[in-house]
Amino acid sequence: MRLAGKIFLLFFIFSWLFVGCVAQQQEVESLQSQVYDLNQRLEAFDKRLSAVEKEVARLGEDLSRFEKSRKQMEQIAERQLELLSELEKLQAEQMRLSGQMEQVLYQQGQDREAFQEFQKQILARLNLLEENLKSKKIKKAPPPKKALDEEALYKKALNLYRQKRYEEAQALFEEYLRKYPRGKRAANATFWIGECLYQRKLYEDAILQYQKVIDEFPRSGKVPAALLKQGLAFLRLGDTEAAVIVFKKLVRLYPRTEQARIARKYLVKLQKR
Repeated sequence: MRLAGKIFLLFFIFSWLFVGCVAQQQEVESLQSQVYDLNQRLEAFDKRLSAVEKEVARLGEDLSRFEKSRKQMEQIAERQLELLSELEKLQAEQMRLSGQMEQVLYQQGQDREAFQEFQKQILARLNLLEENLKSKKIKKAPPPKKALDEEALYKKALNLYRQKRYEEAQALFEEYLRKYPRGKRAANATFWIGECLYQRKLYEDAILQYQKVIDEFPRSGKVPAALLKQGLAFLRLGDTEAAVIVFKKLVRLYPRTEQARIARKYLVKLQKR
């Protein structure tokens, strides 16, 4: 019995060991299967992770480009706002300048009409002066006894004027014009007669004489001087309106002359009154 029991015990042990080995083998295979599955899943996960990383990298690049584009769009939007602001300022300036231009054009039209009206008044006054002077006798100095040529006669008359012998100078200038009405000094002689009258305080006569220079010798260099002295003669007579008109005409027609510069000064003084 002891031998049988030992044999049975040995058989039981071997059976148990066999069953345990079989169970252990199955468990190992199961674990290996799980490990295989896990490896497969890990490989798939790695592939997915790699794809996700690539996608993340791509999205990062896209985000960077978007961020750059967003900044560019913000800069463009800011520049647009600046340009719109500048455009509004330019439009406002254009409207302001247009308003000033319309005002200037309107004022020019008003000044032109006023000038034409005053010019008519001056012409009427000149005609009246001329009619009044026809009834007066202008005292003349006796003509020189010795006959002189054109240039000598003119120079002698001019010397007499410089010596303030205005009546004698006027008589010689008038003689010059009688003898040489188309002489090269005719415009000057006509002007100096006006100067002689002005110095003698015969301002009405001087105004008419200066007008002869303007009318008969329009291309002469003495025209600006005649206009200036005509305006001054009107001032001497107290006719400031006529003086202003003459000064404005001088500035408009001969703006770069010395006489125009003087006329501007008188206009400034007269406008302050």
